[in-house]
Amino acid sequence: MRFNPEASWGGNAGLGIARDALEEVKKKHPEISYADLYTYAGVVAIEEAGGPVIPFRLGRTDCEDGSTSPPDGRLPGADCGSSAKTTQHVRDVFYRMGFNDREIVALLGAHALGRCHTDASGYWGPWTFAENTMSNEYFRLLVEERWSLKNTHEGKPWDGPDQYEDSTGQLMMLPR
Repeated sequence: MRFNPEASWGGNAGLGIARDALEEVKKKHPEISYADLYTYAGVVAIEEAGGPVIPFRLGRTDCEDGSTSPPDGRLPGADCGSSAKTTQHVRDVFYRMGFNDREIVALLGAHALGRCHTDASGYWGPWTFAENTMSNEYFRLLVEERWSLKNTHEGKPWDGPDQYEDSTGQLMMLPR
C-alpha cells in the first residue's frame, strides 16, 4: 500500500494519513523495512485498542516499486446493490483466501474500530460508540439497534451513498 497503483485504490483511501505518520518513524529508524513497520503499527494498534498481544518478528523485505501489486478489486465492496449480492461478494472474496463463514464474521468485527470518512469512502460516521476500542459492540449494535436510512447530515440532506444510522444519528451501518 506504499506505492501506486495500490496506494491510490479506493479500498485504501484515507491511508495516506497513516503512511505519512509512519514515514516520520521510518526517518528515525531507517534500518526497519516498511513491511515490518506497517505490520508492527497494526500489531500495536490492536493491542492499544484492547485486543490481544500479538507476537512480532522482524525480517520482512520491501518491494522496490508498485510493479508487483496485486490487481485492484480484491477487497470486499461495501454495497453490491442488494443484501444477497453483497453477502455473496464478501463470501467470495474471503473464500478465495481460505476463510470460512465463522472466520469471515470474526473479521467483520474489526468494524468496531474506526469510522468512515466521506472524503475517503463516501460514507460517514463511526460503527460503534467506542471507535478506538476492540469489542463486540459492532455485533451487538448490528442485532439490537433499530437502523434507519440516513436522510440528513449536519442539518442538510444526505447526498452520500445509502447508509443506515442508529436512533441517535451518531452511528452508521452499511446497506443490508
